[in-house]
Amino acid sequence: MFAKLNFGLVLLFLIVIFTLQNVEVVTIKFFFWEASISRAIMIFLVLAIGILLGWAFGEVVHHRKR
Repeated sequence: MFAKLNFGLVLLFLIVIFTLQNVEVVTIKFFFWEASISRAIMIFLVLAIGILLGWAFGEVVHHRKR
């Protein structure tokens, strides 16, 4: 229990440091669409999309093997 708490606190600390170091606004352009967001938010969104796509692809492959 204590190890999980320490791990969680260290992970939270690293996320806060990462976010504070990547606060500058970047512009994303896709065809005619344009958005300005924080670099940290963009990285977290791309990570989340990658995780979801990897999970979905794994489920499809697992389902086809049955």
